[in-house]
Amino acid sequence: MSEAAVAKPRAARITRVQLDLPAERVAQLDRLADEAGFSTRKDLFNNALALLQWAVKETRRGRAIASVDEKAERFTELNMPFLSEISHQAAQKSGKS
Repeated sequence: MSEAAVAKPRAARITRVQLDLPAERVAQLDRLADEAGFSTRKDLFNNALALLQWAVKETRRGRAIASVDEKAERFTELNMPFLSEISHQAAQKSGKS
């Protein structure tokens, strides 16, 4: 077998990200991580990032991000300025604005 066939994959490059947050915000993060069952802040961050990526992708596709109450047949759309901007940009690209 050639060396290339048995070579170990390169280690993923890791970049440290440091945030300066007020103590109350850190406490909020820790409470949220605990409520969600995450054992680390990294787990919280990775899951939050996945949710944000999904929200951006769906918004670009022209979809609303919402909470649905099936029993009451009602929904509440998430209203965040950056998602509104993404929606507006997507509509401009498709000629719908």
